[in-house]
Amino acid sequence: MNSYSIILNMLSSNSNQLLILTGNDCGLYSFNLDLPKTPAVKLPSFGVEPFVVGSCNGLLCIRSYRPYCLVLLNPSTGSYREIPSLLPPRRCSALNFGFGYDCNNDDYKVVRIVDRYPSMGFLGHQMDRIVHVYSSRANSWEVIEWTSPHDSMGNRENGALINNNLLHYKFWSLQEGKYQIRCFNLCEKQWTHDVPLPDYMGSNMHSVNDIRDGLLDFGVLDGCLYLSTKNPQQSVVDIWVMNEYGVKESWVKLFQISDLCVFGSLQVSPIAYDSLNHQILLRTANKTEHKILWYDIKGETTKNVEINGIADCLWIDVCKGSLVNVPGGSQIGKSVQKDGKEAI
Repeated sequence: MNSYSIILNMLSSNSNQLLILTGNDCGLYSFNLDLPKTPAVKLPSFGVEPFVVGSCNGLLCIRSYRPYCLVLLNPSTGSYREIPSLLPPRRCSALNFGFGYDCNNDDYKVVRIVDRYPSMGFLGHQMDRIVHVYSSRANSWEVIEWTSPHDSMGNRENGALINNNLLHYKFWSLQEGKYQIRCFNLCEKQWTHDVPLPDYMGSNMHSVNDIRDGLLDFGVLDGCLYLSTKNPQQSVVDIWVMNEYGVKESWVKLFQISDLCVFGSLQVSPIAYDSLNHQILLRTANKTEHKILWYDIKGETTKNVEINGIADCLWIDVCKGSLVNVPGGSQIGKSVQKDGKEAI
């Protein structure tokens, strides 16, 4: 079976799928992929420089600065709730979040993971890792873990959510010299297992740097974990999907992208599938540049994305539209934007 046939079997349509876009004005916008001619709608601003922590059941968790706050928001209905914010950590090397749903207790939860250097001792810097979990039912945070880790994580690499309650984070194992993807179970409020990775480097692996540079991104595509990896010998980016969760042998290489713009990126993320036109929506990023591209699976070509109502965007997230209300939330009144369009 060729790559195109595998994609058709594994990926569904983008029905009621919303793109949450960070505009060049640093505002957040919602855009419905099913209605490409309808302009993007600007979402309410709760602070400066908002960005999406995660989404679940049509709800977004958004973090903002000045004031420093976390907000749960349904972009389709305007239901929202500000949640108590922990103070920004000091001497922090990594700060990551995750958002999901504990079905056992009917409880939406937020995870915050901080890697920090609390003090300087005779043996140098000693790093702490603190894991907090917020419960929407209790409306409070609790410390779940406080350890001295033997691995490290990148900054602003928020959890990839599977099955609404399994958050996945990427760690670099200092002892083994390789990446690990660990799972945090929101129902159990603890780390539960590691997810096996495919042999994405194959015989091309020659050094630790090859391993670190070879993994460009991981996340969720249509309910499955994905990896994007760089194959320097063929000058392509490979997109992998785990067809059966937790089974190493179920990793499938869906397709290869030979476009030089994509291959030269430091991060490549497939974020949505357009079944009508057989395209994958890609987000690519370098240190100073972000691009949103459509990749044509049949023609193996890319083109820049044009979003109605936004001239340019800096980042993009995905959220399924729903009528689920934020527990304990309030309703945002409608306001009129300068261009005449209504926003919640």
